[in-house]
Amino acid sequence: MKHILLTMAALAAVTASMPAEATVFTLDLTGNPANFTDGTTEFDGKHFHIFSLELGGLNADNPITVSNGDQINSTITLASAYTIPASVLRTDLLQYLTGTGFPAGNTAVSGVFNFFNGAALVGTYNYYSTTDGLLSAFAAVFPPGNGAFTFTSLTNALTIDTLGSSATIDRSAFSYALVSPGGTVPEPAAWALLIAGFGLVGTAARRRRDLPQVNA
Repeated sequence: MKHILLTMAALAAVTASMPAEATVFTLDLTGNPANFTDGTTEFDGKHFHIFSLELGGLNADNPITVSNGDQINSTITLASAYTIPASVLRTDLLQYLTGTGFPAGNTAVSGVFNFFNGAALVGTYNYYSTTDGLLSAFAAVFPPGNGAFTFTSLTNALTIDTLGSSATIDRSAFSYALVSPGGTVPEPAAWALLIAGFGLVGTAARRRRDLPQVNA
């Protein structure tokens, strides 16, 4: 009997130490290309023309709560076809996911973007990106892959690789930047705009109420 009790205790200890099974979330998001906002800034000797689109389908009425190891599969469907022009140096692609009270701390995600024009696959871009205070899927596309392409929808299969604690997500946006040579030293406000536009640090989430659309 003692042996049975010890075995059960050992099994309970092993079970308690096992990581929780990952949850897979499926998001159906929408966007109207007419609502893209854009702005420009200089950063690290380069010129960024940034275009941002707030996405519908995820809000305070239907948030998701995610943890480390979870997967988020997003499908973003546009109201009409949209063309991302060619860039000179590279094209940066981003989907960010954040929410009110998103915990501070480093995050990391990995996954793949797939862009479609109707049923035709027009681009596949793998990524691994890190940030702070939100989830940011960021892919940089270099020559010769940075030519123009038209799409009507995209999918993003994202895995959360680093997240210190559970986070509630109720907001998402898609953004891209056309990067070309620049030469001016950015003003502090321009640096903030660039960082906020791409969600590269946690201030992007904390400042979002102070700046329009996703440039916040």
